[in-house]
Amino acid sequence: MHLIARDDVRPFAGDDGAVVRELASPRNSSLTRHSLAEIRHPPGTASQEHFHTEAEEVYFVLDGQGGIRVNGETHAIGPGDVVVIAPGERHKVWQAGEVDLVLLVTCVPAYSVEEVVFTE
Repeated sequence: MHLIARDDVRPFAGDDGAVVRELASPRNSSLTRHSLAEIRHPPGTASQEHFHTEAEEVYFVLDGQGGIRVNGETHAIGPGDVVVIAPGERHKVWQAGEVDLVLLVTCVPAYSVEEVVFTE
């Protein structure tokens, strides 16, 4: 077992303005195959459109409102929504409204910048 306190994980700023906490991954825990991160999009921020060559991703919306575009199809997202993204699916997420859009994001295999392809 490996217990990690969220507040003990140092957040970092992504290139897109998101605040990321890599909660559990091969880089900071005993995991070998997947990763879990909290991604917080402050007002006015959005990810760059991209896809993963290997990873399956699941977004669970914890708080806030936003939008997501997957393969050109756009949807509003809010608390309790789950978005499943397969390898190769182009996707982009953005914050909408007054409060941060907060996502819990899993990747299998674990997130690796080497398998991300940016399309914008």
